[in-house]
Amino acid sequence: MTGSLKRPHETVRGVSDDFKRVESHDCPMSTCAAPAGSPCRTSKGKVAIRYHTARFRLVPQLAKVLNVPTPAVRQPGSAWTELPRPVNAGTEPVGHVRLGYARASTTRQSLDAQLDSLTEAGVTRIFSEKISTRATRRPELKAAVKLAGEIRSSGVAVTLVVHKHKRLGRGIELAMLAEELKASDVGLESSPVN
Repeated sequence: MTGSLKRPHETVRGVSDDFKRVESHDCPMSTCAAPAGSPCRTSKGKVAIRYHTARFRLVPQLAKVLNVPTPAVRQPGSAWTELPRPVNAGTEPVGHVRLGYARASTTRQSLDAQLDSLTEAGVTRIFSEKISTRATRRPELKAAVKLAGEIRSSGVAVTLVVHKHKRLGRGIELAMLAEELKASDVGLESSPVN
């Protein structure tokens, strides 16, 4: 049986965009005081599993909802850190920056083709690393995503460009990254393959 059993405010993919509306406000709870753009935090300095009621009730569409869960992209339960503040809604971006990311799985592989492709795609700064697809930590990718979010929060449009999407990861890993970029309003595209 395939019926519409989705909850209010839930998208077809099962991931709600409600968190963006909630995070457009500072949390009014004095024990949290998370700024706009960041998830709520617990008294122990962790990312809260749910947004505080006082915060999500600031959003008229969510005023009668019982709770708003923190999405996986915000890593509930992990150490809380402040994220870039969102750009004011309705304002046009001032300029556009294209950042690039290149990755090879082994030290023997060359990055030259990827670097050339990214340069041709108009990328102004490229983050690159030689690291296995199986590696759970990719410092240069993390740095690229962080810089993209910071630039976007300053009012400039940002696109992260890769030679091929598989350079970012596969499966759930790629989906999580795409959600993180979407939450920061950062574009993602692949450069034309030669």
